[in-house]
Amino acid sequence: TQTRKAQGMIDLPKQALRWSGFKARGNHVGHLVGVAELMDAQGVTMPGYTLQIEIKAPVDTARCLFLFSIMRLHQKKRSRVYQLEIAPRSKRTHNGPVPIYGPHEHLGDAEPSAITDSGVDCGNWPATLQWFFNRVSVQPFQVEDPNCHVQL
Repeated sequence: TQTRKAQGMIDLPKQALRWSGFKARGNHVGHLVGVAELMDAQGVTMPGYTLQIEIKAPVDTARCLFLFSIMRLHQKKRSRVYQLEIAPRSKRTHNGPVPIYGPHEHLGDAEPSAITDSGVDCGNWPATLQWFFNRVSVQPFQVEDPNCHVQL
């Protein structure tokens, strides 16, 4: 299944190459996005796979929406392999059979699941970033904290 393939991919040890840093996303005012290529443990790039972190402009300062993703481009179609979505715990973030509030993850085509780790939230960028790196088996690298300098 797609979910089993996605789990196998995120379990492989990886490194990020050529992190772009956060840049304004042209089609969404106030959104920032950063992208990196992925390389396996043997130093071979993984064609079609990218790591992407997106910071969406908050409606008000008490909110956040961060997306940490592994994406795959295959036959000109982008698909999500894995995504960690960070939002305030009071915000409804998924309208499935069981509604989810706050942080949750998507793996392949499976129903998303809530993230209950208390360090994974809007106000703790370092812990959230580290959690993502651990979850998707990517060697940690420096990613600027958007809470320190987001200019919307």
